[in-house]
Order: sequence, then C-alpha cells, then structure tokens
Amino acid sequence: MKLAFYGASGLALLFGVTGAGPARAQSVPAGANEEGALTEIVVTGSFIRGTAVDTALPVEVYSQEDLELRGAPTALEFAKSLTIAGPTTGESYYFGGPTLIGSVNYNLRGLGSDKTLILLNGRRMDINTANIPSLALARTEILKDGAATIYGADAIGGVVNFITRDRFVGLDMNAQYKYVDGSDGDYSAGILGGFGEGRVNLIASVEYEHRSRLHALDRDFTRDSLDPTRAGYNPAPWSTLTNLAGWVPRGALPAVPTATIDGEFGAPVGGIVSDFTRQSCEAVGGRYDNNFTCAYNYIPYYNVVEDNDIYRGYLQLNADVSDNMKFHADASYARVTSPQVFASPAQPMVRGPAMATGSTFQIYVPIENPYAADFAARNGITGASGFTPVTYRLLGHGGNFAFGDGKGFGVPDRIDNEIWRLSAGINGTLGEWAGGARDVGYDFAVTYNHSDAFNTHPDTIGYRLQQALNGFGGPNCQAADLDPARFGTQNPAAAGQNGCMWWNPFSTSFAGQPVRGLANPNYAAGSENSLELTRWLFDPRATRTINENTTVDLVFDGMLGVQLPGGEVGWAVGGQYRDVKSREDIPDPLYNGSLACEWPAEFTSGNGAGRPNLPASPLPTNDPNFRGCTPDSPGPFVLFAPNPPDTLGRHQQSAFAELRLPVLSNLDFQAAARHEEFEGGLGATVYKLAGKWNVWGPLSFRGSYGTNYQAPPLSAVPGAVTVAARTYTAAAGNWLGAQFITDANLKPETATAKNFGVIWQSDGFGAGHRFQAIVDYFDIRTEDKIDQVADPNQIASLVFNGPGNTITTCDPSAQPLLNRVTFNAGCTVGMSGVGTFSSISTRYGNGPGQTTNGFDFQSRYDMPVGPGDLSLGLNATKITELKTGPTLLDGVVVSMGDDRLGNLNFATFAQAAPEWRANVDANYRFDRHNVRVGVNYVSAVKDERPGAQYGEEGEDFITVDLTYRFEFNDGLALSATVANAFDRDPPPAQEEFGYDPWTANPLGRTAEVGLRMSF
Repeated sequence: MKLAFYGASGLALLFGVTGAGPARAQSVPAGANEEGALTEIVVTGSFIRGTAVDTALPVEVYSQEDLELRGAPTALEFAKSLTIAGPTTGESYYFGGPTLIGSVNYNLRGLGSDKTLILLNGRRMDINTANIPSLALARTEILKDGAATIYGADAIGGVVNFITRDRFVGLDMNAQYKYVDGSDGDYSAGILGGFGEGRVNLIASVEYEHRSRLHALDRDFTRDSLDPTRAGYNPAPWSTLTNLAGWVPRGALPAVPTATIDGEFGAPVGGIVSDFTRQSCEAVGGRYDNNFTCAYNYIPYYNVVEDNDIYRGYLQLNADVSDNMKFHADASYARVTSPQVFASPAQPMVRGPAMATGSTFQIYVPIENPYAADFAARNGITGASGFTPVTYRLLGHGGNFAFGDGKGFGVPDRIDNEIWRLSAGINGTLGEWAGGARDVGYDFAVTYNHSDAFNTHPDTIGYRLQQALNGFGGPNCQAADLDPARFGTQNPAAAGQNGCMWWNPFSTSFAGQPVRGLANPNYAAGSENSLELTRWLFDPRATRTINENTTVDLVFDGMLGVQLPGGEVGWAVGGQYRDVKSREDIPDPLYNGSLACEWPAEFTSGNGAGRPNLPASPLPTNDPNFRGCTPDSPGPFVLFAPNPPDTLGRHQQSAFAELRLPVLSNLDFQAAARHEEFEGGLGATVYKLAGKWNVWGPLSFRGSYGTNYQAPPLSAVPGAVTVAARTYTAAAGNWLGAQFITDANLKPETATAKNFGVIWQSDGFGAGHRFQAIVDYFDIRTEDKIDQVADPNQIASLVFNGPGNTITTCDPSAQPLLNRVTFNAGCTVGMSGVGTFSSISTRYGNGPGQTTNGFDFQSRYDMPVGPGDLSLGLNATKITELKTGPTLLDGVVVSMGDDRLGNLNFATFAQAAPEWRANVDANYRFDRHNVRVGVNYVSAVKDERPGAQYGEEGEDFITVDLTYRFEFNDGLALSATVANAFDRDPPPAQEEFGYDPWTANPLGRTAEVGLRMSF
C-alpha cells in the first residue's frame, strides 16, 4: 500500500518540527494553574506528544471561555476580528459572491483563504467552516507561521485548528438574540449533551443561527450614492445599461441577413430617438448622461444582509479500547440556506442574439410590435420598419415584480449548501508486544469531507427576448416559423395570438421606481409586461457542485533514545494519502451547453431557399451563416456563458518526519521535512527549521524558516473558460463581462516563510501580577501565484489609457492587449471606454508572487484590583510590506508590481490591506460579575485608482464593544453586549454599498443578550 510505503520511507528523513507558541489571545489561559502558569498542551504544529505551549512556533489560542467573555461572537465575527487575518468572506451580501454567504473562510496574512489550512481536531476539513460545532469547541488554535510542513500543501498562510471538548458529561445550552436597527435581528440557539464518565464518552450537539434581512437603504452611508448631482457622491452602484434607452429607427430588413448591425436589421432611417427626457429620467431616480443613457442606481434593489439560516449537528465518540489504544470518531454536518439573495432586476446585456458581437444594437423591435408602433407615433417617426436600442437591459428602472414574492424587486439567487464530515481513528502506544518499541506512539485516522453547494444565478435568455419582441413570447406560444432564414419566428398573423405575447421594452411599461416610491411620468396604464412572460425570459442557471475528499493519516512518534544536554531527542514520522474529487450537476440543457440553440423549431436548421441547412451547433459571429447564437457554445445568455459540467479527480501521497532536539536546557531546535506528490507529475519536497532560546529568566527568542507549496486547484482545467462579471473603471464602473482562460502549463505555487520572535514572561509590578509580551516578525514570500494573471479591470485601463479613458491606438502590434477586448463596433482612436466594449479576457495561471512581512504584538497584564482581577490585553499586527511582483501579459507589462499595503486594492477585487489592525481589551472579574471593554482598530486604506474617488483616503475604523456577564450560579450565566457602542459607520469606499464589506461591518450599534445553562 502506498501509504505504508511512504510512512516507512519517512523514517529516512532527518528533520522535524514542534508545534506551539506561547501566545494567549484573551485573559486567563485555559488550563492555567492558580499561579497563572501555563499548563495547557497545544497540539497545532507538531505530532510529537508532550510538546509544550511555549516552544518555537507562534500560535494564538482562543478558549471557549475567552470567547464567552467577549459575548460569544459568531464564527464570522471571530474571523473578522483577528488582527492576523485579511479580508474575510461569509457576510450575507451579494457583492462578495453570493455563493459564499454564511461560508466563513479564514484568510491568514491576507494571502487568500485557499492558503490557510483548516483542521478539526488536527484533521483536514473543508475550507468552508460552516460545520464547525461552536458549542462543542474547547478552543481554537491558530498557527500564524506559514509553511506548516507537517500538514503538507495549503498551509502557506497558516493553520486554523478547531479542537472539541474531550470528555464532556452533562448538558449545555445557549441562546442569543442580537438587536439590529432596521432588521428583525439575528438569533441563535444550541444544545450540547455529553454522556459517559467511564471508558466511553459520547457528545452530541445541534445548533441554529439566523441572520435577518437588512435593506441597503436602511443605512445612511448607502444613500451617498443616490443623488448624482451632489458633489462627492458615490458613483459605484450606477449602470449605464438600463431599460430607458435611445432607439435607432431602421428601414426594411435585408433580404439576406449578414453579420453586421445594418446587414441584419436594416440601415438607419434617422438618428437616435430617446425614450426619456432629462426630467423623466431624474423622476425615477436616474442620471441623465446623454440621449441614449438614463443611468440607474441598482443599490435600492440590494440588501447589506440577506436572510440566512445555518443548521449544525455534531456527534463525537471517544472510547478507551485498551490501556494502549483510544478510539475517536466525529461527524459534523451543516446546512447553509439563503432563499433569496437579491440582485438587479436583470443582468446587463453585454451581448445578445444579434449576429454582431458586443453590447450595442443587440435586439430588434419590429414596427408590428404595438408598443413600437406607439413609440413611433409618440415621437412622430414615419418610415421605420423597426427599432434597435443603442444599449439595453431587460429591466432596471421600475424593478422586477416577477421573482421577489413581494420581498424585493430584483432577481434573487437561491443558496443551499450542505457540508458534512466523518473522521475516525485510533491512537495510543504500541505496548508490550512491541518490545523495545513499547512506548512508541501511533495515530491512524481516515477523514472524509463532503460539500454539496447549490446556487442559482439567473440571467436573461437573449433569443427568448427577441422572440417576445417579435410577439412570440411566453411558455405557451407554439406559432410556426414561416421564414427560417431569419432569426426568430417570422409569422406576422400569429404574433401576439393564442398564448403568444409581446414584450414592451419602452418607458411606458413601468409605473415607477418601486423601492423609493418614485412615479414614472411616461407610464401608460395597461402597458405593463406580464409576470408570466417576465419569468419565461429568465433561466435560473442552477448549479450543484459536489466536492469530496478522503484523507488517510498514519503517524508514529516517540523518543529516539539519544540524550542531549537538554533532554532526550523526540521524533515523529508519518504518511498521508488524499483522494480529491469534484463534479458538477447542471440539469438545464441551456446552461450545460447540451442544447445548441433552442429556436422555436428546437434548432437553427434552415438557411433560406437554395441554401444548405445550418449545423445544430452555433457558428462564429463572423461566419456568413451565423444566425444569432453567440459563439461560446452556445451562449444564449445576455451576460454569462454556459457551463458544461466537469467531473474531476486527483490523488496525492506524502511522507514526513520531524525531530525535536533539546540541545541545552534553554536551547531547543526542531526540524521537519516532507515529500509530497500529486497525480499528474506535480510534487515537491519542503522543509522547516525552528528553534527557541531561553536567554535568561523571563526572556526568550524563537525563530523559524521553512518552505511550502500549493498545487493548482482541482477545478483548474487547462483551456477552461470561466465567464463572470466585473466592474470596470474605464467604463465608468459598469459591470461587464470577463473571461478567464486557464493555462495549459500550470505548475505549483511555492512559498518560503520566516518568523523571529521575542518573548517576555514574568511577574508584574506587584504580588499576584503576571506580565507577558510577545513580538514576532514574519516574512512570507510566494512565487508563481495561481490566480488571474492580470485583472480584467487593469487590462481595460491600459487599453483605454487616454484622457477621460479613451483609446490612443487601435494597432494590436502597438497594444497587444487590444486582442483581449470584445468591442461593440470595432476600435476607433479617441473613443471612450463607456459603452464601447462588452468583455475582457485574461489568463488564469501562474502569475507574479506575493511578499508580505510585518510584526505581531501580543501583551497581557493580569493583576488583582480591589475585590476582583483586572486583565489588560493587546493584540496587534503591523504590516510593513504587502506587494506583488511585475505582471507580464501578451508581452505587455501590465504592472511593475503592486504595492498593496495601505490600499483598497480594487484591481484585486477589493482586497483591502490596512497597515494596522489592533484589538485592546480590559477585563475585570469580581465575584460573579465580569465586565469587558474592547477597542477594535483598523487603519485607513487609500483608494489607489487614478483620479479622485468617493472615500479616497478612507478612514480609520475604531469601534468599542462592551460586554457584561453575570453568573447566577455555576450552571447559569447571562451576558449582554453592546457592539460598536458609539455607532460608527464603516469607512467610506467607492464600492457598491459605499464601504468594504470584507473588512468592515455595516450593522452600526447592536445590542445582544445571551443565556447559557449547564447541567
């Protein structure tokens, strides 16, 4: 067996590492004796038993008792409070990625959550931590040192290890309610039971968490975007792609359509005719840009918090099989649901069913459409056979009433994720049968992780929109097509008859802006589009992604029998086998690409009299036989692309060894090495060296140096194309298309990590005082970072690099990045980036590396004061460098290297990088009372984009939290917390909600009460 082979071959390796630093994150350490001395054994970072808390590697430890004194923060609140963490996902909002709602991902050192390894009881688990059983936890250990060699790949930024209670007996219950102004509040409840005081112990817990919807406009700072006439307003949530458009009247349709705008829809017979005036545009909250653009603010349709429910269950069994064998098994489950995550009323149309590519002139309204005839009559237009809009969005001003069930006027996504995990193993010592190896320890475990992530992300079906404009919309329309040579059903007598419906694309179709209660002066009663027809125009784009991985671990440890002046040499060797699988389930034939193009006769097959039939699969847009489907197989959507489902798999095997070398009584070294191989020929050997020197009395030094790497993600299929939406500075912040094409020659990302620390532990200035201070310097450097090689927004800004975001050259030899831009109507020198392109493509592969370094500060002073005990604490991180290397794409230097420190980092999707993060607390405990004051600080970040931005300089974010806890008796406690007591708004930032949701908090002052009962 490969595992046994690697476990045995690990014996030949010479190096090892021990695990933990002395860091205490909160007041009195769990496991402290009466004098406050640390007795707890921290396991994160070492497989050698007996490794003490104050050895070489920096670990922060948060006991459940610590968190209780803080008011029992949620997993998301805890993750966002860590000074060593970067931007954190999991907030219940749209713009961080709706599929990540409720899924707390830890992002140590700001290098990315994929570079933080997550463990439960020392075993690997899914990066989504929703199934962590908070009520069953004993403590959380965070290894801040990168390159945790004994764990293998993925631990570049550090390790988070959640450790459950060992042998709990009794009943533990809690319930919490948080008052949030403007919402129904957040609440949670849980119960934990433990049975068995002898050789067998069983614990089980169930938990429930709920977050209530908080509308965006219920916070004042989001309203800074509503009035475009106000100086310094936030322009981020505005789109120029709306349903209030400018229309070009067209002459007769060409007899044989060709792949140009005029060749398909006929020559113009007049200039742009606006469907609005400045007054009617502003009446519905719009921004009048020109005669074909009434921009709209989409933030009123969104929520800063969505309804979100999390259900958790946990079961754990510990048993003493014999004197030399213990059995452990645990099972954890979570379900995360958000039935409605509201977005815009419709996605922007960056492409359509027209032959020509781009976002302009993509649909055609024939004069036979009664709403087109009315539009012509209202504007005195004669001689037009139809109209095409310059740009268009199915719905915007006026909202969408078809999907929100009365709870909103956008199109909601639906999220339903399940995560479960099984782990079982045995550990102990070999015993007498092993002779001289009787004291050798062993640890064998098998762990299985499974995640089932379901989400919808609706988009408009372009060809159905064209059908409805022709009078053949709706699920019950069965009209025959009398001219298959032309796109869409051609049968004038049947249009609008027998279940076939017309779509009204004009301003007469909606009564007003429903969220803000603004009336539309152009509205004509009876001209509304039906809800049934509206629903028919959308595809939910439902995706179910199933990820599963099985990990087998085998570790031996013991004492080497070699005595050094400081003690006996300890050792551990082990092997690991992992099998990782991923598959997608996409049942909709439009979305999975199995249906080439669903015309009214099911497929595009006819090509006119005397011409051969068209193939069932779509053709490139420049092919003379092209008939309306976009070329990306088949692309029926106006923004997103189909997603052919993937089934992927990979296995990995590795071996490691570690040694602990107590050279002197005050000098201890550790070393480790690991060899890891992935299927497909990828592999690496990594190592780590660490040591601690107790210089004298209270003063110690520690340091480490190591390497690690990360294999390409399983989903990185060479040649795969992922289509997403991005907001572009060059396009006035509009959301347009972005394509990410995976390189064929991906290789592992590598990293080196260094850490040097100074530790002081002593008595304080009086009897019963204790003082601890730690300063750690860290330095992590990665190479060949696996990510987008260049951001689409950066590419657009380099192409549109003239005054006012205009193009200065259309020569690809002078600007090769032009080939990555999908223009609406070709390139013209001097044209603006607004309304002239629809999409940017970039590479997903090995890009520039990252470098980050800085200092962690931890200090705690404990002393008696009056009738109780006072603890003063500080946790802070000062980043001194955070940058990426030079970026080269298509021979163009996209960036000379980004200095991300202190910036909003909009080009990296708003990964803000404050220089300072700090938490200061004062905790006073007397009798049954505990009072805590916490001050949280995040330094300001600057918006690095050219020109003046809303919130250009940012602001320091300082909040104060107050918590009071009263213990009625040993089994009953009440807590009350006022978070953000001074009601500070989050720092302003030119993003959709007006702040950075990955770093800050939009709730304002909240009040929370909690009750905990133990029996």
